[in-house]
Amino acid sequence: MSTLTTPAGTTSGPRASTPGDAGRRRRRRLGTVGHRVLVALLLVYLLAPFLWMLVYSLYPSSALQQAHPDLDPALLTGASYGRLLSDSSFLVPMANSAIVGISTTVVCMVLGSACAYAFARYRFRGRNALLLGMLTVQAIPVIVLAVPLFILLRAFGLYDQLGGLVVTYTAFILPLVVWMLVGFFDEIPPSLERAARIDGCNRLQIMVKIAFPLAAPGLAATAILAFITSWSDFFLAKVLTSTAATTLPVKTAAFQGLFAMDYTSAATAGVITAVPVLVLALVAQKWIIHGLVEGAVKG
Repeated sequence: MSTLTTPAGTTSGPRASTPGDAGRRRRRRLGTVGHRVLVALLLVYLLAPFLWMLVYSLYPSSALQQAHPDLDPALLTGASYGRLLSDSSFLVPMANSAIVGISTTVVCMVLGSACAYAFARYRFRGRNALLLGMLTVQAIPVIVLAVPLFILLRAFGLYDQLGGLVVTYTAFILPLVVWMLVGFFDEIPPSLERAARIDGCNRLQIMVKIAFPLAAPGLAATAILAFITSWSDFFLAKVLTSTAATTLPVKTAAFQGLFAMDYTSAATAGVITAVPVLVLALVAQKWIIHGLVEGAVKG
């Protein structure tokens, strides 16, 4: 019959807690609490403007423009939403924003996915320099290019046209789309494509049947980011349009008059403008961050 023996110099069972362990646990708990408090304060700081805008859209201006705002739930109303969503002067800019956002996204994804696939699968001289050069477009302040863009669009008859906005946004967003998608296509094992080539697929069939389906989450996230960027732009839309192609952010800013401001309508328009962006960003936040990080690391 065998017996278990404890090696000399060792002790069995859990190690007894020491004063040092208690101090480390106390510091760890304080660190966790401090971290959560900072996150909560940051959330309040970031969300407070939007929440206050939401409140303004749901209450009459007279109830809030007082020394002590009256937040009685009985005063809540959605009348401003009904008024704006039935006003053609507001619906036309909303439709313009949707047309520009969807068109820009489609053009950027068609061109960007093909370009990114080439960057990911082919190695050629100057590849990295070209990729970085495309991204430098993002580093140029938009305000610097506003006047040249205005002159160019007016010369080509695209000023105050939806097509002019689509062309302009595509020039700014396409490099970012390529940068993000290169990281997603790099993750696809080349062995899968070699196997497909052995089975008789050409390059186009490999892209359509293998590469794009496998990169579908990244394509979806990149498309959402492109739509959000074009949908929410204010500065270029303000400079490059006047009346016919006015977009939703420009219309929202127009509620601020020279001597007075319609706070309720402005807040309601702001909420309507922000909701699609917030929903899409929340849905695709994981893949948007993943795409930006992958592009930064592998580019």
